[in-house]
Amino acid sequence: MFTATSPVERVVVTRIRIPMKSSWPVATGEAAVKDAILVTLETSSGVAHGEASPAPGSGALVDDCWAELTGLIAPKLLGASVDCTERIAQAAAGWGAGPIATAGAETALWDLLGQEHRATVAQLLGAVETQIAMGVESGLAVGLHPSVVELLRSIEAHLAEGYRRVKIRIAPGRDLEFARAVRGHFPDVELMVDGGGEYTAADADLFRALDELDLLMIEQPYAPRDFDALAELQATLVTPICLDESADTREQTAEAIRRSACKIVNLKLQRTGGLSAARAIHDLCFQHGVACWVGSMPELGLGQAYGVHLGTLANCKYASDLEPGARWFVDDIVVPPFEMTSPGQFAVPARPGVGVQVDAQKVHRYQVERREFHRTTTA
Repeated sequence: MFTATSPVERVVVTRIRIPMKSSWPVATGEAAVKDAILVTLETSSGVAHGEASPAPGSGALVDDCWAELTGLIAPKLLGASVDCTERIAQAAAGWGAGPIATAGAETALWDLLGQEHRATVAQLLGAVETQIAMGVESGLAVGLHPSVVELLRSIEAHLAEGYRRVKIRIAPGRDLEFARAVRGHFPDVELMVDGGGEYTAADADLFRALDELDLLMIEQPYAPRDFDALAELQATLVTPICLDESADTREQTAEAIRRSACKIVNLKLQRTGGLSAARAIHDLCFQHGVACWVGSMPELGLGQAYGVHLGTLANCKYASDLEPGARWFVDDIVVPPFEMTSPGQFAVPARPGVGVQVDAQKVHRYQVERREFHRTTTA
């Protein structure tokens, strides 16, 4: 346990909107911008940052996060100090907010603790130095495309950057044909498919056909809580089933493992509610022989940097969904830009805390809303 950090004197909550390089498929069409909320904590010793970051096109969810951060969490952060990561988890449990808003503030506290005690987030997580030195592998995530040709072109354009695997999103009507084409065109690539929970047990034959393509994993084929159907499907497949939306909490993950509904779990900081909860799920999976990897919403560079730190944990066995900010966004709020340091690989930031610098000018350029909270007054 460390000595307590300096108390938080000021909290700034800033909503940011940055255009995306290409539109992002959502249920109602396509999203062209990324909304995120930056949580900034100021003490007498320095400044710490966290990012609350729903998937693009989640306007109503961003509004909810804003309301929770400004109405519930920020006032409770004033005067707060922490002396260990367990204390951060206890504080986050008392905020009474959803996971994404919680992740934004919770990660900021990890940054604060790390900075004041000259430790990186990876070190606070308990990662071993040899793993930290190795860095974290990056995997290419490719969304839905209207045709096989466009999907193949998109993959080919990025593979030269050194990604260690390829994940393609599938949906009814754009699944087996697309996956077969990718496997045929890229026979040696580590390939996985993501069903996004859009299928049911009636589609089991489809997944048995996909099982013949030598896939790395099948992510979230069925609805998040359909554990019995997932277990039945897993029993018929060689390909591991990976849980995404089903593994938001430790309790849900434990139930899925108990029912043999998966062999792999995707850790997303925004879904779990921050680093403390993600580490708890990681440790549970490790105890039961279920491998993990780190997913992305995608976040801006700040949120992705936290994912890199999480990816240093021993049970994160597969390449992450973390990708350079320039892959998705026309700009970012961190300097230098969040990018791979060698083909397919991210170096773990070595500076204390999260280890990346937030550019105040970039934040000002892209902010659409801002609120400040002071220890004596609220503005």
